[in-house]
Amino acid sequence: MTREKKWTLAVLAAFAGASFVGTVYAAEQTSKEQGDAHALADTVVTAQRREKRDLDTPATTTIITAKEIEKAGYRNVFEAIDQQIGSTSTSYGEAGQDFGFSAGRISLRGFDKGTLVMVNGVPLNLKNYTSTENIPASMVERIEIVKGAASTLYGGEAMSGVVNIILKQPKAGESEVKLSQTVGNQFKKTEAFYADDRIILDLSREWLKARPHSNAFGQNKVSWMDWVVGSGQKNHAGLIAKITDEVSLSYNFTESTIRRSSTTYGVTGGVFKPTTTRTDNRHDDYRHTASLVYQGRDNGVRALLGYNYRRVDGYNYVTKQPVDSNTVMESYIFDLQKTWKLNEDAFVLGYSYNRELADLTVAQQSASRTGNSLYASYSKQFTPKFNFTLGLRGEWIDDPKKDQRVFMPQFQTNYQFDRNTAWYINVGKAFQMPAVDNTIGKRQNTSGLKPESGWTYETGVKIRRGNDTWKAAVYHMDMENKLGWAVDTVTGDSIPINKGNFRNTGVEVEYSKRFNDMWKLTLGGSVSNPEVQDPSSADKKWVQDAGRLEGLVRIDYEMAKWQANLNFKYLGDREYYAPSRRGTAQDIPDKLQLNMNVIYTAGKDDTVTLGIYNLLNRENYSNRYGNLDLSRNFRLTYTHAF
Repeated sequence: MTREKKWTLAVLAAFAGASFVGTVYAAEQTSKEQGDAHALADTVVTAQRREKRDLDTPATTTIITAKEIEKAGYRNVFEAIDQQIGSTSTSYGEAGQDFGFSAGRISLRGFDKGTLVMVNGVPLNLKNYTSTENIPASMVERIEIVKGAASTLYGGEAMSGVVNIILKQPKAGESEVKLSQTVGNQFKKTEAFYADDRIILDLSREWLKARPHSNAFGQNKVSWMDWVVGSGQKNHAGLIAKITDEVSLSYNFTESTIRRSSTTYGVTGGVFKPTTTRTDNRHDDYRHTASLVYQGRDNGVRALLGYNYRRVDGYNYVTKQPVDSNTVMESYIFDLQKTWKLNEDAFVLGYSYNRELADLTVAQQSASRTGNSLYASYSKQFTPKFNFTLGLRGEWIDDPKKDQRVFMPQFQTNYQFDRNTAWYINVGKAFQMPAVDNTIGKRQNTSGLKPESGWTYETGVKIRRGNDTWKAAVYHMDMENKLGWAVDTVTGDSIPINKGNFRNTGVEVEYSKRFNDMWKLTLGGSVSNPEVQDPSSADKKWVQDAGRLEGLVRIDYEMAKWQANLNFKYLGDREYYAPSRRGTAQDIPDKLQLNMNVIYTAGKDDTVTLGIYNLLNRENYSNRYGNLDLSRNFRLTYTHAF
């Protein structure tokens, strides 16, 4: 599709909403309907960089509250996001397990490494990875997931959506001290939490049990490499400080260590047996995340400073040498925006600065990239029921290989039939640079890499009637120069490449019903067709690139001292994977994750929580390479508040 045709489609899609509204509104009263008193009231600050009701937001949104995180027993932020419709993941074990820069990451709508994760609006991504390891669930107030291209307001890496992790804030007149201990057959954790009207402090230590086989390994499996994971440990310290009513500071530090070894197998003389010496690596991982945020109460100004640091030190116990991929990554972020309220209209104008650095500590090579951006968004309330938003972003990127000058528009319409029924259209362009360290080290692509870019076209409805809520969306993604990996035929190393174009057309539906004060049911489903085009094939063949089917069933119960949650997430019709070295080419098996969590409040100050995970004891692939989630496991937590 030519650039001119894409622009034409974008404009037509955006103004289709205006044409429809013009016809309908002519027969309506000019006064705004009050509608059902039970409006979709969840506040979304991410989608348009200002507070709006979910129903007023022209995008597919999901909000996960602190209460929902507690009730479901999510171990961390990664687990909470992964259990939502439209969210899939790549992980090297349960709950986003990382092994050095073999990094777990969230993918929205099947686009790997295309999700921007933020904390209080500060981007966390390093190397285009969306790791959430440094943010404990206990410090989270809510998580906002906004699907669809969001590069116009948030810059690169928001190809398929944005996740904003909003931390708790100290509250006047409130003070709390909690100690908790978790034990389980695979996991242990000790945590202390303190909060008053000025600071929140969280300290914790986790232990992971060793696993003799952490992947689906065997002659007829996708992996011919037997991975053994040693016991792991993670220490965390987090601080949130309310400096003034308008200025807040947050800081999180994590240090973790884990050991992983492997033996490669092959067929020799008809016998499946080891063909290489066992590798044995230890990974030490250090992370710092800090932000200083100013939110003006009356002037519409929001400013933030952010800093991310990650250092991975790996050591190979076989060669007695450091791992050659050892890296220090840093990013510095500054963002300043001003919002003007113009009667029923709103105008947002902002500037962003981002500098990312990579330092290969063994090779002693470094690279950096700097981006400067201007962005604007104007929201026009044409009628009491119809809103149109135009967003624009200009980005100037100084890159080690090739500088970029990028222009990204976005069109959004929102039409409210009544206060609790809305139809929206969202069309946006997205852009993402290759990871900054792709320009250095032996794993660089010497022929050069092109940035990913493309458009997302989406329309959807949101409805709430009494205690019933419906959400449905239809979308199409059309991206160029999808990034991936290939084996260098000369060196045998994995190198980054542009795999080809990416497209995905899908439908997402979610229904929620609260029967009474005790019972709530959530159902969700998604059908899509994520594909990547192989440029090396003579017929330019399109190949499936992620799972096509998703399903969700969630049941919540609450009565007196008891709370319970049963959560079922299904990922089916997954991609076909042919290992580049050794293994059996096959379709990746369906993933069925069934979890249960029960909370008993013994008294005002004591809580006991029992979580049982992977109740079906499935061999669930956490990625296409054969790594597995945990088998059936449990966690028992006792919490005492002082």
